[in-house]
Amino acid sequence: MGETSAFRKRLVRWLEDNRGFIILVFCLPASFLFDTCLQLRNWFRRRFLSAPEKHDDRVREIQRRIRRWNDLPADRRKPMCTSRPNWLSLSTTFFQKDQCEKIPVDLYNILSLDEARQVVRVEPMVSVGDITRYLIPRGYTLAVTLEIADATCGGLGLGVGMTTYSHRVGLYQEAVESWDVLLGDGSLVHATKDNEHSDLYHALPWSHGSLGLLVAMELKIIPVKPYLKLTYIPVHGQKAYCDMMRDLSGALDKTAKLPDYLEATVFSKEEAVVMVGNFTDVTDPKEKAKINHVTRWYKPWFYKHVETFLKRGENYEYIPLREYLLRHNRAIFWVVESMIPFGNNPIFRLLFGWLLPPKPAFLKFTTTPGVRAMTFAKQVFQDIVLPMTVLEKSVDRAEELFDTYPILIYPCRIYDHGVSRGQLRPPRKDQMCPGTNYGMFYDLGVYGVPGPVKRRERYDPVHAMRSMEKFIREAGGYSFLYADIFMTREEFEEMFDLSLYEKVRKKYGAEGAFPHLYDKVKPEVDVFEIGRQCAEEFDK
Repeated sequence: MGETSAFRKRLVRWLEDNRGFIILVFCLPASFLFDTCLQLRNWFRRRFLSAPEKHDDRVREIQRRIRRWNDLPADRRKPMCTSRPNWLSLSTTFFQKDQCEKIPVDLYNILSLDEARQVVRVEPMVSVGDITRYLIPRGYTLAVTLEIADATCGGLGLGVGMTTYSHRVGLYQEAVESWDVLLGDGSLVHATKDNEHSDLYHALPWSHGSLGLLVAMELKIIPVKPYLKLTYIPVHGQKAYCDMMRDLSGALDKTAKLPDYLEATVFSKEEAVVMVGNFTDVTDPKEKAKINHVTRWYKPWFYKHVETFLKRGENYEYIPLREYLLRHNRAIFWVVESMIPFGNNPIFRLLFGWLLPPKPAFLKFTTTPGVRAMTFAKQVFQDIVLPMTVLEKSVDRAEELFDTYPILIYPCRIYDHGVSRGQLRPPRKDQMCPGTNYGMFYDLGVYGVPGPVKRRERYDPVHAMRSMEKFIREAGGYSFLYADIFMTREEFEEMFDLSLYEKVRKKYGAEGAFPHLYDKVKPEVDVFEIGRQCAEEFDK
């Protein structure tokens, strides 16, 4: 038994030490072939099966399936969920769909563009890659999107999303004009913020498919120009970059002139690069020399490019808008570095950069329970919404608990829609932007391998995450629920206001028909047991 355990530890250590080579030789080619098959399937679907005019027929077929479920004896009815495989979602968790009645929701079409109202109507499986490819040549983009091409419009709507434009408009849910949802009895409901289903409209964000099956949505769009003029501002000193983010986001002054896009990448506690972007045309031949196609396979990973400005000083360049919106796609922000430490090497990029990124779908598809437990214990993937009032404290806390950089900061408005008007509580008085109906919050993105793991020191993921969640609750913030949560049901309901959600579940017949939100988002593994095993293995 002892020899087996020792061999296992040596094997895991060897895999960790040589992970870049293993991924290059085995994972990237397999991921490329896997993605090619998916792309061919998607092309076939768009070329031969795409039929926006048949949307109603497809919805009626889903309704028939739901009604057949209702006809089953009560003791045979398992809660419903979509049949979309877990490995196609960007969530780090693996919801146990085998315990549910899986309903196919194969809705991948962009249905219409209303330029007068500035909204686009889409089916839920339309991806960020699809919608940006469709909108940008027409002079628009979504008001709120995500930097990962594989994310879906429906997933972002029923979960959460934000972007570097969110300091102007808020979270993804603020850009949703309407929802079309199938309820547990198969009936179709059209919910807007001011019709008879406004309660459902406000409860759907952050519900993760636990209230009904989404079949269409209308999303706000904004007019854009072909390029973004992006200015990189290196800042030294924590107070300096935190103050700059508060000033540029308008957190303290509602009359402040806001940039179109705003973000910061923190490379150490005392060093950050603040990025300010504005829509523009590039017509001057001299200025065209400053166009940077950041998503090309041979280019440095975007965050590595950003880091160079700490030494180069303030400067600007022009980035094609779609490339800016997908700037983090190749390195999955900076997660790929932990998989392929030499991945940003110029020779690697030139020869193999076209294979990146390893597809999240492939990584999830090939994840075994053992790999899931190992990655859970030795990596951190967290997006956290916090008020600007605790910006410095949150960076300190993240360093104390995870000790990994870079850290991402995206400012974002959180609106006060009133008490119990969704899962998010109204911002506290001291968090409000003076004279407005919103507070300025931000997304703190912490991704990668914690410092203690890199140094092969003792690391307790359960203690680290539960400590961070306690800090979030006390600050009046929220954890993104695509990532692993470590909260009990009581702690979850302390962070999120579920009063409207529970009323809506009862009113619209979701109880028994769909899993509860907490059951949908909690990890499928025993986080406490894995944490205990990690501590025991290190202590041996």
